[in-house]
Amino acid sequence: MAAAVRLRQINLMERLLNWYIDTVRSHFALHGLPAIKNPNVPGILSDLILVGNGLKSVLATLCDALHHYMFPISFICADNSNKDDMLARIRFRHSLNAMIDIALSDHEFQLMARMLVEHHLAACGKHEENQMVDDRDEAQRLAFLAEIRQQIDVLQVQDRMERIVAEVYHKFMPRYISRQYSRIWEQERCAEPMMVELKNLIYGPISRCISVLIRRDELLEARLYELATECLVKLGIEEMFDIVIYFPDSIPALGYLKMCLKTQEHRAQLVTEFQNACHARLLHCGANTSDIISFYMSTIRAFKLLEPRGVLLDKVSRSIRRYLRDREDTVKCIVNGMLEVEDANTGDLSELSKELASSSGTQNADAVDDNNYSDMNWVPDPVDAAPDFRNKRSSDFIGSLLSLYDNKEVFVKEIVVVLANRLLDLKNYEIDREMMHLELLKLLFGESDLHNCDVMVKDILESKRVDSNIHDPTTVAPGTYPVAGIVHASMLSKLFWPAFRDENLALPPVIEEQLNRYSAKFSILKSARKLTWLKRLGSVDVTLELEDRTLDFTVSPDRASMIYLFQERSTYTLTELTARLNLDETTTRRALGFWIKNDVLKEDESCNDKYILLERAEESKKKVLLDDPAESSVQTTEEKATEEMRIYWSYVNGMLTNIPALPIDRIQSFLKMLIPKEVGYSRNVDELRDFLTVMVAEEKLEYVSGSYRLKR
Repeated sequence: MAAAVRLRQINLMERLLNWYIDTVRSHFALHGLPAIKNPNVPGILSDLILVGNGLKSVLATLCDALHHYMFPISFICADNSNKDDMLARIRFRHSLNAMIDIALSDHEFQLMARMLVEHHLAACGKHEENQMVDDRDEAQRLAFLAEIRQQIDVLQVQDRMERIVAEVYHKFMPRYISRQYSRIWEQERCAEPMMVELKNLIYGPISRCISVLIRRDELLEARLYELATECLVKLGIEEMFDIVIYFPDSIPALGYLKMCLKTQEHRAQLVTEFQNACHARLLHCGANTSDIISFYMSTIRAFKLLEPRGVLLDKVSRSIRRYLRDREDTVKCIVNGMLEVEDANTGDLSELSKELASSSGTQNADAVDDNNYSDMNWVPDPVDAAPDFRNKRSSDFIGSLLSLYDNKEVFVKEIVVVLANRLLDLKNYEIDREMMHLELLKLLFGESDLHNCDVMVKDILESKRVDSNIHDPTTVAPGTYPVAGIVHASMLSKLFWPAFRDENLALPPVIEEQLNRYSAKFSILKSARKLTWLKRLGSVDVTLELEDRTLDFTVSPDRASMIYLFQERSTYTLTELTARLNLDETTTRRALGFWIKNDVLKEDESCNDKYILLERAEESKKKVLLDDPAESSVQTTEEKATEEMRIYWSYVNGMLTNIPALPIDRIQSFLKMLIPKEVGYSRNVDELRDFLTVMVAEEKLEYVSGSYRLKR
């Protein structure tokens, strides 16, 4: 009987509780939700006080509603010792919490809560920037947040507030880090001082602000600081390309990045982001090779500071090294830099010359030998090192650049060409700088590889002595004429110098006469030896005396010979100049362009390819003398290889006569099969492609749909 009565009581309590919950829900929907709506939310977001008051008003309304709805339950379920009453109170509170959670999920409340937290975090950042701010302001802010926290505890919505604080902090900290530390690389803010400044901010104002709003644990400050350093690492990774560009001014940024770059994930992200930035901003046809080499040298410096073991450098530099190997003028730029050659086409890499002087002979001194078992400081490679990683590569720029290619022969060939041009451009036989560079290069490449360079230098020294004897008036033989002092020559040993362009320039008769006298005097001094003049080589000092001005130039022999012709008459056509000078049309136009740029000649507007001497400068022209360097008469390594490939043209011509069109792979295979052993064919596909490209430029071949065919 008692059990039946108890069951009826439980059912009655259950129905009563369900009815009350439904009534509360209806009442809250009709009166509670409209009471916490604030139609002026968009207008108060810019004012911290209004936002805080609005948020407090919403929470206060919900607290009042909570107390109002919980009051009847204290009578319905009054027995604290009764398990059923306790479960009923818990069930009702869960229902209230669900209604409150729905109310707080409103967009307007979320917006106000986020703005409040963001305003207080921003105030913490400003407090750190300006230490003169009164601490009473912070105390007032913390007291206000404490009131908010009390209301949150009453409503039991701590989890929702923690999510809001976490979201706001995750957005605030990256913006703060970017604003405070992006591209700010002053020495006083580097590494440890900057990290101490950031740590004081996190463990100080920000920690106090957040710990008031949410439940505090022992790891709160550590987690906040970890997120801040994560943002700092991401900023450094994003700016790594600019850090390398502005090195060494950006060294402070490398300091803090080195302190924060701890995980393998960060290292992998750094490599990926840096390589992507290189491909997007540097490794394309619009960048100069000299700029890419300069960037590569800065990359070596920066990543050696960031990680001395060189694993990161090995990873990020692979794409740069691969791209440099594919560039046609990489070797030329490197050699010009080592020899301090000023070339507008290759850029300024004079730093390589300084590096050559400082590191020659010791470039491998700091390399790590993994096979040295007596090294007590040996440590294994990092776990993220590539399988083929070797830390034997020298840390100097010269060694790194030379290792771009499997052998140094390509550099030796280019050194011979560049040094030959340098020696031929000398006017007074002073070769001290060239001899110094040659001795440094011998330490790098070895004496045997640079034997030809030794001979070239000795030729210039011997030429100085012979030229002095030729111009000595006491050595004039009976029946001969003295050589004018304006003619000086360098005697070259043909077998040891690079090939020269075979062009027989027609010089003015007065110069031809002086050259003949020079040859005769040389034959007397050096019996059984004869001079063969390379008339395109050398330089000429020219003074032009026109009606209204006098101009001085140092030009190549072809340009001097051209302007000399205008002493005879003031007008020439292109055909006449080409015939008189014995030059091809391209070289003639180039020489004409130089004199036109310098306001000495002009093209006749009434007749194409007709040129007139300007005795009086035209007013519309800018009278600025331009230095347009003449084309070198020394064949480059590419030109020499092309000339050597011409012996195979008859085979290619016959092949394409029988088979109308062939791809380059089949042409390569046919050449290896058809060319006799006594002639020999050992060229690779790249060399053949360069040769066929020249043939296309000369209009002997056509390249259509991946195949070559004879020009129709």
